[in-house]
Amino acid sequence: MRRTTKDGRLLALSPEPATTGERAVDVNAWIRRKTDGWLDLQHGNLLFGAEFSLMFLSLSLLSIGFLGFGLMFAVGPDHLGNWDWEAPLFMLVGNLLISLPWGLYMHFLGNKAVKETPPVRLNRQRREVAMPRWIEGKEFKLPFWNENAAGFAYMLIAFTIAATLYAPVGLKNNPPEYVQSVRDYLLIALVIEVLMVGAYLYFALRLKKKHDPKLVYEIYPWDTLVAYIETKQNIGPSLMATHTVLTLAIPKPDDPESALAAASINVGHETAGLAQWECIRQFMENGPEACPDPKEDETLAHYKAKCRQARKEMSLLPWLGKKVGDWFFQRYLAHIITERRIKTLALKSLPEELKAWSAPLPKEQWAKPSEALQRLNQQLTRAYERGLKFTQMGPVSEWQAGREGKQPLKRRTGRFQA
Repeated sequence: MRRTTKDGRLLALSPEPATTGERAVDVNAWIRRKTDGWLDLQHGNLLFGAEFSLMFLSLSLLSIGFLGFGLMFAVGPDHLGNWDWEAPLFMLVGNLLISLPWGLYMHFLGNKAVKETPPVRLNRQRREVAMPRWIEGKEFKLPFWNENAAGFAYMLIAFTIAATLYAPVGLKNNPPEYVQSVRDYLLIALVIEVLMVGAYLYFALRLKKKHDPKLVYEIYPWDTLVAYIETKQNIGPSLMATHTVLTLAIPKPDDPESALAAASINVGHETAGLAQWECIRQFMENGPEACPDPKEDETLAHYKAKCRQARKEMSLLPWLGKKVGDWFFQRYLAHIITERRIKTLALKSLPEELKAWSAPLPKEQWAKPSEALQRLNQQLTRAYERGLKFTQMGPVSEWQAGREGKQPLKRRTGRFQA
């Protein structure tokens, strides 16, 4: 059934998750994990985040190799045959203080994003949906800590490390005892700085974790889950953009027009949204064999197979260019990190109650679809065989009464708010 909304139009898919007659295609790679009993929906390009953080490693190696050692070899040895190691050492320390922290920051930011976007899980044996939401607490800001304080602490520690390492060079004309005493003072200052910042962050982050929102899963019957495709038109000063979103939602008990928990994905077009919905519906109604497998683009095995295929199909120069790109983004290591995030990290933070709910049931305890839903699917299947389309059939009452031709759509206002 269609409804008009303030910004566009809405195509209702459920309650009563009836067949749409479309082919099940995981267009947007929303399916992340699949077993015989449950299916996980979780979107996000995890591979790109891993490649971006590892890019800093490649930049470090390039700068040390070309700028550090390149300059050293360009200058050459002195008259005594000694090489000047100052340039490589300078680049090494610079990368340890700049590139390494940024790379680690992006890596842990990716881990945080994985933990904070838990999957929607559908259990076909129980015919239930587990949808995540965050409860209690609110965003907690660390006391006395903001971007300026973090930047100052970072610059202070980085300056102290650099001063400690380069003190012998800058003070080479001074007595050795004086140089050593300066280095000792700098080392003491560095230890104090690291202990102060480390102790503060340790206790502050524990406090933040205590006040942060908690992840819980709402369990809801599959047959009454709200699902719809909404197409919006956003008009700006110089362009008009159309966005189509597939949403799954659990309504609030006291306000059916609002969502207690919801998950959405941008599908690009209504047809793609129907294909994406059919993946979910086919799994719940007909089993894992009727649903596409998770995409393997982010697995190490897929990357190796793609490299072997590229070597067969590409000539030498394009293949070498691809290998340079693979090395620069450290794609081999990025796939290892991504697989770990998908198989381990994303599941580690899930509540124990969800794991117990996901345990397989004996077949005699499996929930069965209602007779009403089975009859509805049979009627729809016959209607599709006669050439009708899900998007053209209008309310159930119209085509069930025999008026299966095109009917003028009844314009209604309102919108399910998720």
